[in-house]
Amino acid sequence: MKVLKRIPDMDDNALSRLFFNAQVQLQDDKLHDAAASVLEAIELEWQKRLAAYEAGNHKAATPKEGVLSKVGYKVGADGLKEPVRRRILDYVLTGTLPPVGSPAHMAEWGEPKSRQRFRKLHRVIRVLASSGNTLGTMDKAVAEWEDDLNYLDREWKSKCIS
Repeated sequence: MKVLKRIPDMDDNALSRLFFNAQVQLQDDKLHDAAASVLEAIELEWQKRLAAYEAGNHKAATPKEGVLSKVGYKVGADGLKEPVRRRILDYVLTGTLPPVGSPAHMAEWGEPKSRQRFRKLHRVIRVLASSGNTLGTMDKAVAEWEDDLNYLDREWKSKCIS
């Protein structure tokens, strides 16, 4: 697959777009295996970049969005369907996160499956839902954030203990 060879040369933003596209393609039986291979290669590349980034040898592209935006998480009128959102949330809790901002910012997210990561993810979504409530025009987004918070509590709260 040609895209696998290009992954090491892709900038951080292009890699994030590829990650999102592969997550969506997992839904399609014909594309599932190829998408899984792409996600595996992205995971390895993100691990390399994070190690280099923390050592001061990789400068992440300055994102205009945070971790959730970087991995394609989106709610509301133009948002993702629940199964894709949940897969992305599961990944955020268990996988290697893309470099976003500074090493200090990434350190706030903690390690995969940690209580720190769970709390950070929960806090970010809670802030989004609270902000959306104050605007009054984001009912669908707020409802989906609340649903996702309930999902995190139900499925992950007891699993993230370290």
